[in-house]
Order: sequence, then C-alpha cells, then structure tokens
Amino acid sequence: EDCAHSLGVFWQGEHSGHKGIACAISSQSYKMINSGEGGFLLTDDPEIAAQTAVIAGAYEGLSGKHMTVPPPEYFNDKPVQLPNYSLRMSNLAASVIRPQIKTLEDRIEVYNRRYNALVEKLESRVGDHVYIPQLTPGVTRMVHDSIQFNLDSKFDAEMVQEFLNECSAHGLPVELFGHKTNARNFVNWGFAPADDPLPQTAEMLKRACDCRMPLMWDDEDFEDLGNVIIESLEVVLAKRNLL
Repeated sequence: EDCAHSLGVFWQGEHSGHKGIACAISSQSYKMINSGEGGFLLTDDPEIAAQTAVIAGAYEGLSGKHMTVPPPEYFNDKPVQLPNYSLRMSNLAASVIRPQIKTLEDRIEVYNRRYNALVEKLESRVGDHVYIPQLTPGVTRMVHDSIQFNLDSKFDAEMVQEFLNECSAHGLPVELFGHKTNARNFVNWGFAPADDPLPQTAEMLKRACDCRMPLMWDDEDFEDLGNVIIESLEVVLAKRNLL
C-alpha cells in the first residue's frame, strides 16, 4: 500500500497500511511525520523485510546490526543477488521521527479542526463556485493536512490561471493538479503511461486545486488563508460579472 500521505487515516475502522502485505510511509517535510526527507516500509512478511533491508543497504552482514529485521535464515544469498541502493535512514533522521509518533493524535486533532472550519467558511461564502470533495464511504477517519477543491466548470483555463495568480500575489501558493509540471498529473507519468486518454480525469484535473495547511501556522493564519482563496475567486468572477 502507498501510505505516503495517509498516516493516521482509518478505513473501515482499521489504520491505512494494514490491508496489504506491506506499506510505505513518507517522512518528507510535508507529511504527518517530518524528518526533512525519508520514509520507511512496514511489513510482517519476513521475505519482504529481508529484501528491503538488503536493498536499503544491509550488505556484508550489516543486517545483524538492525533491530527489526527477520532472522538470518531469511537473508541467505540475498546480499549477493539484490542490488544495494544505500537508502538506509540515518540515526539523525530516526531520532527526529520517534518523538513525533507520540504526538500524532494531538496533531491530527489540530489538522482536522482547522480543516473543518476552513471548509465551512469556503462553502458558506463561495460554495456555488467551488466543490470540496466528500470523504469516500468507508473512511472512518481522515487526516486533513491539506485542502483540495475543484473550481466550478465555468472556470476556463484563463480564469483558473488568474485565480492561481491572485492567490500567489497574496502570498498563498495554490497548486493545480492538472498543470503540465504537476507530479500528480497522469500525463506526466512517462514511467507508467495510461493505455487510454482518460478525458474525464483530464477534464477534472484542469480545475482541481491543492493547498497545504502547515501545522506550525496559528489558527488565525487559516482565517487569512480562507480569505485569500475567497477574495481571489471573487476578483476573477467580478471581472466577468459572474458574482
């Protein structure tokens, strides 16, 4: 499971990452656990665990120094059959991560409280012009460390760009999922090209926006964030007498 951005999320009462035989969690700077860069894999499969340790850099018997690897018999000739990519997490990164695990629940509460207040504000002020996706049925707890919303279909490419420019001019970076440089846009996945053109997905992404909600901000900052989004929308719409 790709759980890079879902630490703390529960699906049907169970934490994400517990459905498959292994999951990957990111600790990059904008994730729930932040070590600047990095991440880790969780699994209860000893074969996968041994392979991962070797690929990460458990060569020349170094796996014996690892506290959580499976017994030696699972390694066998893996160190000479698998490449070493030297991806071991440093002790410094790990020491930054460990205390954050204890505060995860507290931070989730802060993220979700701020998100819910922001959604209420946007829907009450500009709900006719934006759509904020609802939770997929089965999600029993979400963690909202960012906000995504879709601009209404009346926003053409020029209006979308004007909206992004207005937000940027007020110091708020808002990203467009459908931008030609966005890593989440499937047209940029040369390593895994789509077999079909996916026109509905492409159309949706043209107006799909993403905005981070940094934990270190104060509650009052999210009032400003909401106001920037609202006022930027209103500027674009007012120029075309659409308010």
